[in-house]
Amino acid sequence: MTSADANRRAGTRAARILAVFAERESATAEEISVGTGIPSSAVYRYLTTFVEIGLVHQARTRGRYCAGSLTVQMAENYRREALGQGGVKRRLRQLAAETDELAAFLIARDNDVLCVEAAEGTRVIRCSFSPGLSKPLVFGASAQALLAHLPEDRVAATAEAHGLSGEQVAKLETELRRVRDQGFAESVGQVDPGVWGVSVPVLDRHRDLVGTVSTMAPDFRVRPRRDSLVTLTHAAAQDISRSQEHV
Repeated sequence: MTSADANRRAGTRAARILAVFAERESATAEEISVGTGIPSSAVYRYLTTFVEIGLVHQARTRGRYCAGSLTVQMAENYRREALGQGGVKRRLRQLAAETDELAAFLIARDNDVLCVEAAEGTRVIRCSFSPGLSKPLVFGASAQALLAHLPEDRVAATAEAHGLSGEQVAKLETELRRVRDQGFAESVGQVDPGVWGVSVPVLDRHRDLVGTVSTMAPDFRVRPRRDSLVTLTHAAAQDISRSQEHV
């Protein structure tokens, strides 16, 4: 193995170990080894280095590790730079003020949908999505708005990763075609019981997927003003899409 190959291997291993802490609150070296296929001895060496520089922190439970303070700083810098330049945070606040409901910006990460920014309206809602939290990239309006604009092989890999049956895959493909045709995804209770959501994709100047803007509210509050919520969410997504042309 050449030195270049060794460096690439080391970098890949480091990235795979750190990715574990984006999916789990804490993990042991043995759990990381099982999940990544990296030998425990190597995992311990990486963890020791990561702890020293602040990427990983030793959890309160002996033998367990969690994301470190440096990762929090990195996440905040991402939100300020990547989302701030595109006006995402400002536009979400406007959408939340217009609807009085929860507005969020979500992206596809591996086989999950990840919430990277959110703004709360004046009305209270209990919802699984807040910055840093993720859900399977299969069910719900946000997931389907993203899947509808991802390559077919990525959709197939996600369906396989989440163990969807052939019948479920066929149903999902039909739903994704409908989402592409109407320009948004809509669901009720697929992620949180009684919660309605509408999601509109955000595309860059090359028509590539950036993320999705979503509005979420209890279903009972939506019925009289569903069309208005869809329209306002669509307008916010269009504004953010246009802002991506200058990023």
